[in-house]
Amino acid sequence: MLRDDLIPLPDISAQAFQHPLDRDATGLLKGIDKFRSIIGTLNSYVEHSMHYYNSSSCIQVSETQYPSLYNAYKRTAEALDIKKLPDLYIETIDEINAFASGIDRYTIKINSGLLDILTERETMAIIGHELGHVKCDHMFYNTFTYFIRYFGGSVTGMIPPPFNSALDISVQLALLEWSRRAEFSADRAALLATQDVQAVAEALGKIAGYSKTLSDPISVEAIVAQANTFEEYVDDSWMAKFIKVQSMLKQTHPYTVLRVKEILAWSDSDQYKQILAGTYQKVGELPAAVLDPAAPAEPNAAQKAASAIGSSLSSGLKSFGGFGKKSE
Repeated sequence: MLRDDLIPLPDISAQAFQHPLDRDATGLLKGIDKFRSIIGTLNSYVEHSMHYYNSSSCIQVSETQYPSLYNAYKRTAEALDIKKLPDLYIETIDEINAFASGIDRYTIKINSGLLDILTERETMAIIGHELGHVKCDHMFYNTFTYFIRYFGGSVTGMIPPPFNSALDISVQLALLEWSRRAEFSADRAALLATQDVQAVAEALGKIAGYSKTLSDPISVEAIVAQANTFEEYVDDSWMAKFIKVQSMLKQTHPYTVLRVKEILAWSDSDQYKQILAGTYQKVGELPAAVLDPAAPAEPNAAQKAASAIGSSLSSGLKSFGGFGKKSE
């Protein structure tokens, strides 16, 4: 299920592997930290409701329930130096999905529909990805994104004017943009947790398109070629931009074929190799200069877009009074 020579990464900091796009987008959302008390109150109810449902209607993985999976789960958490193991549940449902949730009590749930198309190695890659969200402290922003995405009007209605005016489309788009970028960091965590790039790439490929009735295995090389073709197709025309905006509305994950290409590139990077060699930023340490292949020397289109979103977000958050600097 997991390789026998899995290298533990004691005291590794999430910043040691955080994708630069995730880091930049997270910086743009710092003003939303003012919502912690509100989201905390809402989340308390949601966590209790989910725990009630999971414990009554799903199967919890433990030493006595699916013990081989549980032991592998513990090893992936140890590899990422996650000391408090989230509850792990399996639900019998066809939807291809797995997710981490919670702020005070972390939970990871995997649907049987996803498990049924994965090998054991690929399953551990998906679990490592969800542990990555926990490790990277994505849960508050993930929870906020969830509330805005599914209960947007209801959530903003609970916040009195003029504060709710900040939760306009620019804030929602900023949250969704962050959510997509955070997935890249979680993919890196999946690789560090399993140290099996083929399993990570194949798991992502199967999420994009796969049927267990097909006899041929999924081709990672073909996915990379598809990603290259897709990138060549994208241009700066107004139609391409319009299609991109339309496709990104309410989409929390980046394009899967691009994620496959991205994780393959990182697996071959000096940064990844240095981490496995034991040279990485540890919890409480200041970051050292590392060569990250995903961090361009000059601002690219994605960074410029992030800056534009950040400007919109800042404008929206100013109505809260004290979110950022006041104009002199």
